[in-house]
Amino acid sequence: MNSTIPLGSVVEIRGGGTPSRSVETYWGGPIPWATVKDFKSTRLDTTQESITQEGVANSATNVIPAGSIIVPTRMAVGKAAINLIDLAINQDLKALLPRNDVDRQFLLHFLLSKAEFLEGRAEGATVKGIKLSLLRSLEFPDLSLKEQQRIAGILDKANDIKRKREKALEMSDKLLRATFLQMFGDPVLNTKQLPTIALGDLIKVSSGNGLTARNMAHNGLYPVYGGNGINGYHSDYMFEESQIVIGRVGVYCGAVHVSKPKAWVTDNALYVREYKHPVNQTYLEWALRFANLNQYAGRAAQPLISGGRIYPIEIVLPDENAQQGFSDFVARQSAMIANLTATSHEANVLFKSLSQRAFRCEL
Repeated sequence: MNSTIPLGSVVEIRGGGTPSRSVETYWGGPIPWATVKDFKSTRLDTTQESITQEGVANSATNVIPAGSIIVPTRMAVGKAAINLIDLAINQDLKALLPRNDVDRQFLLHFLLSKAEFLEGRAEGATVKGIKLSLLRSLEFPDLSLKEQQRIAGILDKANDIKRKREKALEMSDKLLRATFLQMFGDPVLNTKQLPTIALGDLIKVSSGNGLTARNMAHNGLYPVYGGNGINGYHSDYMFEESQIVIGRVGVYCGAVHVSKPKAWVTDNALYVREYKHPVNQTYLEWALRFANLNQYAGRAAQPLISGGRIYPIEIVLPDENAQQGFSDFVARQSAMIANLTATSHEANVLFKSLSQRAFRCEL
């Protein structure tokens, strides 16, 4: 195995700061100013806020040249990004300016590979962070620039495969939504003038049965559904067949899921216990999603919906053949999504394995 050197010996580390919010002339200038909120990807090319040169001069921040590696040392420990533009940073970030014999892409991959390690070392009662000494002491592979570039190229290709799989999954969900709109029009405006029905004339809902995380059987076989889908497993189940599950309370109030066969539904959710009129379950699932049920929640203490709140809502109800046609399309897409999910998982495993091998100098 190749030797290593402390990261601090191959990079210059610069800190940042926040100009006084009470001085208007420090803000809204031409200099992008980055915080952890700007870490949307590993490419940092835009920021939510900007400051003036006066703001830079009167704070602890610095203007960081493009091509540096920016890492959070508080709040989002483990992330890293290359800044594609000159910018300033706040006190929760550090900028790593590599020596000429350090490949920036290799350095980025190295820091991302240390995410779990850095997260595990973060300290703090409320907001966790890492010390600069820990960052400086990371064991960086002592490789030639050419070898760093070779390894970075391999990891870039593997990461590109991973991102393409993830993008395909995102597009699959968008395709389902677009197909629903194409077949049935905007269900809120009923642009295709389809028949409508009030939910109270179509279904009856009930709350699930209470089951806390402590009382779940953690080695159980049966999924437990709450407001945001599966939140655990249990040794028993409530339903043989799949059920439409609707978040009842809290931040996921109104979220719609379809349970797997043999599942439990907690009292954080509602389920459709009776169909008063024939309707395809898959069609109803998507119609409920487009209905945006969260907007009908009570707001006294926390968001809450009930049968009484959603029963007056009207949804479009196309004929059974159209519903079935959409359901068949969803089934075909679901099979494709399952395959994409499996290949996406494989791509993630491959990238993680290559990354680990790369920084053990085994590639």
